[in-house]
Amino acid sequence: MRLPALLAAVALGALTATAATAQNSPVAVDVHGGTTGVGIGARYKLNDTFVLRADYDVLKHSDDFNSDDVNYNGELDFKPFTFAVDVHPFRNSFFVSGGYVTGDRNVKLDARPTGTTNIGGVPFTPAQIGTLRAQADMGDGAPFVGLGFDNTFSSDGRFGFRVLAGAVLGDDPSVTLTSDGTYANDPAYKAALEKERQELQNDVKDAKTWPVLQLGLTVKF
Repeated sequence: MRLPALLAAVALGALTATAATAQNSPVAVDVHGGTTGVGIGARYKLNDTFVLRADYDVLKHSDDFNSDDVNYNGELDFKPFTFAVDVHPFRNSFFVSGGYVTGDRNVKLDARPTGTTNIGGVPFTPAQIGTLRAQADMGDGAPFVGLGFDNTFSSDGRFGFRVLAGAVLGDDPSVTLTSDGTYANDPAYKAALEKERQELQNDVKDAKTWPVLQLGLTVKF
């Protein structure tokens, strides 16, 4: 056999062996996107029933938000880490998942009124109000539950596909609200601002439950 043909045969054999090893590997990574942003993940198959999973996502989104007649510019800044166990009860692609989500999960709001605006039900001028700045903190972490379809370890191929649906079950967001107008230190204004903060906190409380829907592609190594 000539040298080029021999080298080609060796290379083909190496690739075949690598592919076969990857198909039987308990380790896989993925890229995914959805309501938690875009992210990457890693998973480790303990057996046909249990798979350990870790994901990191990034979500940035801006939108307008109205609370008590104040128009805020809102910005989501989520960088969650998810640690979960995916349980395949039928030892196939279907799974149920439970875990914990930690990392940055903040909502920032700001407003600069251009006309007389009610703060806590009391009218104030733009100069008296200045710029309103609010932040809703979702806390340090929250449990996660979900279910889905993932054929990473149930199929013979190296590549897989997964769908995940669930929810992050957090506590009520903690909201802070400040302003820098000429009445920033006025006792009556501060009382009205506190009432505004409470109303704003009530408006964003539904964000404590964050829906999760992800689509991803996986590869075994």
